[in-house]
Amino acid sequence: MAGDSRRGHEMDIRDFAQNFYAMIDTQEWDKLADLVSPDLAVHLGSAGPIGFDDWRKSLIEFFVGFPDGHHLIDDYVIDADRVATRCRFQGTHTGIFHGVEPSGNRVSVGVIHIDRLENGVAVEHFGQLDALGLLRQIRVY
Repeated sequence: MAGDSRRGHEMDIRDFAQNFYAMIDTQEWDKLADLVSPDLAVHLGSAGPIGFDDWRKSLIEFFVGFPDGHHLIDDYVIDADRVATRCRFQGTHTGIFHGVEPSGNRVSVGVIHIDRLENGVAVEHFGQLDALGLLRQIRVY
């Protein structure tokens, strides 16, 4: 019976992750806000932690540069209150991205996310994107 409970918990966390990244991809910011703590700490790459509003601004920059951008999740690793997703961010560079004029190139870059949940909402998000690979694909390097 304990295994059934754990499997149910893992499915709940997996469903949360699927829904979480679907909300990002469809840019449903109000719905996404319902899935995070007001005190959400977001850690992107090597930068210091930021809150939800600054993270949303960062995500919006991606969707300005890559309006058709979306995540393809390849793997989920679940441990207690955390879910790690290994995925690819894919899209077409048709808008300005961090000052870089549109290249028209399709991009596909590896991303690792780790989300920590408490009481069914994300309280911490870690994101690691292959930024060099992205810049090479839009021909910055």
